[in-house]
Amino acid sequence: MAAEPPRARSSLTPGRLISLALRNKLFILSVALACAVGGYALTKLLTPRYVAAAQIYLDPRGLPGLEGDANQGQDSTGFINFVETQTRILTSQVVLERVVEAEKLTDDPEFGASTSLFGKLFGRFGRAPTKEEIVDGAVRALGTKVMVRRPERTFIIDIAASSDNAQKSARIANAVAQAYIDVRSTMHKDAAQQAATSFTGRLDGLRERLLAAEKSVEAYKAENGFVGTRDSYIDEQRLKELNQQLTFARTRLEDTRSRFEQVQRAAHSDTELAAIAANMNLMTLNALRGQQAEAAQKLADLSAELGPQHPVVKNATARLAETKRLVNTELARVAVSLRKDYERARSTEEALNREMQKLEGKAVVSAQASVKLRDLEREVEVSRTIYESFLTRSRQTGEARQLDAASTHIITMATPPIARSFPPGAGLMTGAGFVAGLTLGLGLAFLRERGFGGAPESGPRRDVETEPVRVAVTDATKFTVRGPTAGPERLELTRLGIPFVRPFADRRELEAVVSRFGALVAESAHRPLVIGLVGDAPGSIRTVMAVNIALALRLQHLEVALVDADRDHAALTVLIEDGLEAFGDADDPFVRTDDSVLLALPAIDRRSRAAGAVERIVDGFREGNPAEVDIVLCDGVGSDESMFERLDFVAPVLGRDQDEETAIAELPAALRAKIAVILRVDHSDPWLPRRDARRRAETRKTA
Repeated sequence: MAAEPPRARSSLTPGRLISLALRNKLFILSVALACAVGGYALTKLLTPRYVAAAQIYLDPRGLPGLEGDANQGQDSTGFINFVETQTRILTSQVVLERVVEAEKLTDDPEFGASTSLFGKLFGRFGRAPTKEEIVDGAVRALGTKVMVRRPERTFIIDIAASSDNAQKSARIANAVAQAYIDVRSTMHKDAAQQAATSFTGRLDGLRERLLAAEKSVEAYKAENGFVGTRDSYIDEQRLKELNQQLTFARTRLEDTRSRFEQVQRAAHSDTELAAIAANMNLMTLNALRGQQAEAAQKLADLSAELGPQHPVVKNATARLAETKRLVNTELARVAVSLRKDYERARSTEEALNREMQKLEGKAVVSAQASVKLRDLEREVEVSRTIYESFLTRSRQTGEARQLDAASTHIITMATPPIARSFPPGAGLMTGAGFVAGLTLGLGLAFLRERGFGGAPESGPRRDVETEPVRVAVTDATKFTVRGPTAGPERLELTRLGIPFVRPFADRRELEAVVSRFGALVAESAHRPLVIGLVGDAPGSIRTVMAVNIALALRLQHLEVALVDADRDHAALTVLIEDGLEAFGDADDPFVRTDDSVLLALPAIDRRSRAAGAVERIVDGFREGNPAEVDIVLCDGVGSDESMFERLDFVAPVLGRDQDEETAIAELPAALRAKIAVILRVDHSDPWLPRRDARRRAETRKTA
């Protein structure tokens, strides 16, 4: 049965790259050295660049006491936008032209000045450039060499200038900062001058307008009789005073009328008489009433003692009548006096009321006239406010012409840089060239081995050595055996009682085998590489080494498949039989282990026990089924020549007491031609599993 051509794969792994680098180390090193020399040469050939930086501080709030309206009421965003605007002004043409003129850059070859005879005679395009064109060219060249940056959240502006000379770069950076300050100052003075001129031109018109408005107000006042102060006119004051007098007169009228009526009632009522005497505090009336009360008391006492006809009683009666007459006379006099007061208060109230009515009528007319007066006064106030505002701004701008309201200061002067910014130092360029050369050399080596630029290889490339590599596994390699874990989800090769190399032991002997296998994989342009482990070493030496080699290849990041190709004894299946019990009698010969090694065990699959099962499994791996792998290790190959054709290389495994020549001679000629590694296990420790492997194999074969 003819073997199908292997499939090419382009996947790369770290192990393959390392093998590729080791095989082509001289070529890669030569490319790296050439690139390092080139990097060093660039540091000497490239024009150096020096960068010097100056810093200026820009306070957008202006000088204290001279803050402009443009900056008042702005938030932080407005201030930042203002500073960003100034960074644009720093690289504007007006600033750069000042720098070109101050530093005489039109004569500098770095900024476009021609130093050749042809250029001086004919200039560009067959004609001599004008002075304006020379300046414009220098400005454009300077614009490419000046970098302005504002550090975040600051009012600081960094000005960096690059040049082929350290001193020149510092001079240009300082010149740009000074030119910006000069331009800002000029702009401020020009703006202040224009504003002052504009304000002065408007002041005369505003003054005349204010005077005309004030004259109109005074003429209207005189025409309508508005006499008095600005806040209060005479008619308004008189009306207010008359209103107060009328209120007082009405109050007095009501008081006198109340007293007069009370006196009238007192003539008929002693109670009212007593009340008016007490309220009005009439001393004479009070005295007479006291005499009347005393006479009445005396009359009552005498009448009870002497009788009504007694002369003394009659005299007391006459005395009482006299006191009553005197009381009535005094009360009549008080009533006459109160009547006169009442009549005077009523006359006063009537006079004030008539005058009040006259002033109210006049006030209505004045109120109608004051409507236009208030409108004229508002016009005067507006004209006065505008005039005063213009007068104040005119004086402020006139004084501010001599000051820089931007408060711009150079806080860091540019100094000549010590080291150049480009190209980097010789050490760095040489190292970078060396690293780039290593990468380039590795890439070229990969392309060369993959057939780019030459004829591709048709099959696995054999090593130039005619003799196979011989490796011995001695007591230096330490093996260990670990027991199985309970109920694993996947088969774990290192926990099936199989001896495997300890993780931290000396692995150089096993690594020599793995390195050789990895080199064969890297040298081959086709995947997967099929290697057969053959030999009749005693016990399970070959199978144990196959498992250890597969695990070691996985550590090199290679995808590995391990096939039990021992048709007669199924040595690999017998060796891991205990671990397979958890999987039962499966219909799939493939077992994925926890160690990422894919096992192919035809002995556990009824359908795979037929003739040609191993060949079909190897062909499946060629086609990427059930997985794509880098290398297929076959534990044993049987005696079928069709299997010999599918092998790329053969690795005989010899026991401690086996003769190499005899063991090699017993192999078929087709296998002897493919020997790449001869592995001798010269280990004194009986580390093989203590089990009767052959008996188990015979039992399985019979079944």
